Amino acid sequence: KPVRRFIPDSWKNFFAGKRHNGSEWDSTASDIKYISDGVRCSPPASPAASWRPGSSGGAWRGEAEAMLPAEAYSSMVDAYRQRYAYMKSWAGLLRVLGVAELLLGAAVFACVSAYVHKDNEWYNVFGYSQPYGLTGGGSAYGGYSYSGPKTPFVLVAAGVAWIVTVVLLVLGMSLYYRTILLDSSWWPLTEFGINVALFFLYMAAAIVYVNDANRGGLCYYPLFKTPINAAFCRVEGGQTAAIIFLFVAVVVYLISAVVALKLWRHEAARRHRELVEREVRQGLAAQSRRYDGVDRPREEATYRQLKSVEMKPEQLNGHIPAGHIPKPIVMPDYLAKYPAIQTNEMRDRYKAVFNDQFAEYKELSGEVHAVLKKFDELDALLRKLPHNPGNLHEQERISRVLQEYRKKKNDPTFLEKKERCEYLKNKLSHIKQRIQDYDKIMNWNVQ
Repeated sequence: KPVRRFIPDSWKNFFAGKRHNGSEWDSTASDIKYISDGVRCSPPASPAASWRPGSSGGAWRGEAEAMLPAEAYSSMVDAYRQRYAYMKSWAGLLRVLGVAELLLGAAVFACVSAYVHKDNEWYNVFGYSQPYGLTGGGSAYGGYSYSGPKTPFVLVAAGVAWIVTVVLLVLGMSLYYRTILLDSSWWPLTEFGINVALFFLYMAAAIVYVNDANRGGLCYYPLFKTPINAAFCRVEGGQTAAIIFLFVAVVVYLISAVVALKLWRHEAARRHRELVEREVRQGLAAQSRRYDGVDRPREEATYRQLKSVEMKPEQLNGHIPAGHIPKPIVMPDYLAKYPAIQTNEMRDRYKAVFNDQFAEYKELSGEVHAVLKKFDELDALLRKLPHNPGNLHEQERISRVLQEYRKKKNDPTFLEKKERCEYLKNKLSHIKQRIQDYDKIMNWNVQ
């Protein structure tokens, strides 16, 4: 018996076709009414082109994100950290402080501009000189002297500081700042000087505005506080807010100057560290080229070299020449010993092996890293030795020290531990990946 619907299927398919353009799975899903008996069907692949992250359907997005592989999720996390790691540095803190300075500067400009009419009233009453009856009598009445409001100076100072802060903020968010200016030794100090100059500029503006609020001290003079002049001594709420914003901006610019100084020291330390690392790499490369001869021990072939042979076997294009003997591909034993997990028992066994050998790896890793740290310290000491000593006895002593150092560095026991540590690291990573893949599949089946 046919089922009648209020909205025809053709209309629904028409609108669905507009929303899911290019999705073959959606267009054929309504046509599939049955499956073959006795065949276990896997769930259909999610149509990646059908739904975009910005479209509607939060439940579908949650399921799609849950079905993402671990590699894709880790790459998304790495991309997020790489994108926003800049904001967690000293340079990023300067940008955050720059935004706060812009907001404070706009608030100061708005609050000060709202009471410019009081300046006009002052000039309409007293003109551009001191109030009547106080000219020449400043020393007799406590030394009060006031020639008129200085609000234009405050507005100009706030405007100049705001424009300079905008330039610094836009420049700091650019790629030129991160790649060129931060690598220079002069720019962080220049930014420090600019912030110090703006700090003093805002400090002067705050002092001038506070002096304007009490009319240069005339409001404390009893003869000036008449009913006519009471309006000039009244401090409005917006003026109080402007004073607060001015002094907060002073503090923020001082903090920005300190952060710029910290940025200069941080970048100087980073450049010095990179220079030392580059010199160490060049020195080690020169030593390896100098002492790489026939007497090089065979134990120095680490697992990393074997892994490169495994991942990149030799490829021959065209016909195989006569007498060609292909090179053997060395495959690690754990690739065949630990295949994909099929049952919970295999997962428990893999987990037990992981926990058992992780302790050995942790102990070996600690020993190897301690020895490598000692080697780094010895490398630093050897670089300080004179290259061309004038004394023959001193030259022989340095040569013996270098031979003993190379002997320690090529010690078979240490190389064996280092190779074992690298092998355990790759083996445990392989087992962990197998367990994660199995857990991901089981979680997907549960959902």
